[in-house]
Amino acid sequence: MRTPIHYGFLCAAAAALTGCATFEQLQNPQARQAAKVRQQHAAFRAKEDWHKLTYRHPELLSRATSQNSAVEISLKDQRGLLLVDGAIAMDFPVATGKASHPTPKGSYKILEKKEDHKSNLYGRIVSSEGQTVVSDADTRAHAVPQGGRFVGAPMPYWMRLTTAGVGMHVGYVPGRPASHGCIRLKKDVAVELFGILDLGSPVTVDAHAPALGTPKETEKVASGEAATTRA
Repeated sequence: MRTPIHYGFLCAAAAALTGCATFEQLQNPQARQAAKVRQQHAAFRAKEDWHKLTYRHPELLSRATSQNSAVEISLKDQRGLLLVDGAIAMDFPVATGKASHPTPKGSYKILEKKEDHKSNLYGRIVSSEGQTVVSDADTRAHAVPQGGRFVGAPMPYWMRLTTAGVGMHVGYVPGRPASHGCIRLKKDVAVELFGILDLGSPVTVDAHAPALGTPKETEKVASGEAATTRA
């Protein structure tokens, strides 16, 4: 005669084996894989210097397309997430707009892609002799002297989000807000995103990345704790 196994015991055993997976997740391969992906990402954020690093999930990246991918930007964390089928495939540092030029929150779609782009707003002004006379020029505030010219700031791997000139591109990423409103990326990340995303790809900019849950859950993930399980 078989001894009946109590359902609650199975649930407890499942949780002990997986850390945070439920009994239902153990029975569902997709939920099991989702829990594993979340645990791998939480382990990355448990590293002491994770803020300086880029997380990549090779298997998710191998099947990333413009149809199943989306980007989320966390202004508070100065991080970006690439989601593939809703799971975190990349977690990377960004530099958004400084206080005088904040990056606007919102839900966007990529409007333009250009590998070699230069700003028509920000850059430097040089004299007729080729000397820089304004190093941090804004064409709306600085006049070009006679014989001089405006040289737009380079924005490689440009992915436009707004008609007002906000987009994602290669730039200096110092670990704090530093741009004129754009979302700066390290070159390797920008090249990878540029190859995956296309016109119409969704990009969400908010204080916290929605994929990490509520602000409270986000803080847990940021500290390396596994947030509440999410399918």
